[in-house]
Amino acid sequence: MGKILILFLFINVCGFAQFEILKEVLKTGDELNKVLLDFTRLTDEEENQIGEGLDKKIIAGKAGFTTNKYDVKAVFTKIKKHVTRTKINYRFALVKDPDVNAYAVAGGNVYINSGLIDFISSEEELAFVIAHEIAHNELKHCISAIQYQVRASQVNPLLGDVIGIAYSIYRLPFSKDQEFAADELAVKLLKKAGYSKNGGIEFFRKLEKLEEKYGQDKRDGLNDFISSHPLSKQRRERIEKM
Repeated sequence: MGKILILFLFINVCGFAQFEILKEVLKTGDELNKVLLDFTRLTDEEENQIGEGLDKKIIAGKAGFTTNKYDVKAVFTKIKKHVTRTKINYRFALVKDPDVNAYAVAGGNVYINSGLIDFISSEEELAFVIAHEIAHNELKHCISAIQYQVRASQVNPLLGDVIGIAYSIYRLPFSKDQEFAADELAVKLLKKAGYSKNGGIEFFRKLEKLEEKYGQDKRDGLNDFISSHPLSKQRRERIEKM
């Protein structure tokens, strides 16, 4: 009964919590957090619908682009074959944006900026980036925050109202532990798809130089790679040991 009481008290408070409080809650890996995830679970169908709504908002006003530098579709397809969440509508979009960035949202959507395509120098680096973003959805990092807010707000996930909630939450950065976990799963997905982990190592080695340029206080929280933490050096060293 104690756990249930705490659970309902938390959900009641969470409905009025600011994003900073929610962000701290999502960093925890304790038993309560796991109970909350089970209690607020959304179906894959609901998550796909949220993803479709998010995609319309994110892509609105942003121009797509095509590239002959890499066969992004082929790389994405190779990695997608090895996902375990087979009912999620994994897909990607190329966005014309000079920032060296890629990110994922609930429902399997992966966005890759033109700036990142220009920045990388091998298919293996691209494969790592894609695997990392897919890993965030495989590990349910993208849907977790939405789960809390949807249930706390008592919004029907099949209605359009939830998209506004999801759109605000997708801007929250992932925690250090979530980034490490996505890197680790990305390496496993790479190996299954026939790639080595060297793409991740080389990618982060390049980002170390970019971090020196951006500095600690000017990096974008939404950016999965040039964010406040963990540092690229830490991530590269972890991958080297895998």
